[in-house]
Amino acid sequence: MLLLSPDAEAERRTEIIERIKKTAAEGEGSVDKIDEWGKKRLAYEIDHIREANYYVITLTVTAAVLDEITRILKINDQVIRFMPVALKEKVASES
Repeated sequence: MLLLSPDAEAERRTEIIERIKKTAAEGEGSVDKIDEWGKKRLAYEIDHIREANYYVITLTVTAAVLDEITRILKINDQVIRFMPVALKEKVASES
């Protein structure tokens, strides 16, 4: 989950998403899906901000690449919050 500033221009938001894609690809990973939810009201105010542009990004990357993406997002002033979550892989049950 990625929350970007409501004041971020569409071009700037695209740059951030492209940077994530590029970093994943350089680390031999991939961005599997980007689900843009648009501008939504936050559940609570963060640094006097009440709305954010929401994105759910599904990645397949190594821990090292995720660390690099995390570093990039931490230093970006348009990023309000982000939260990486590990998804359990679906395993076919053997009959």
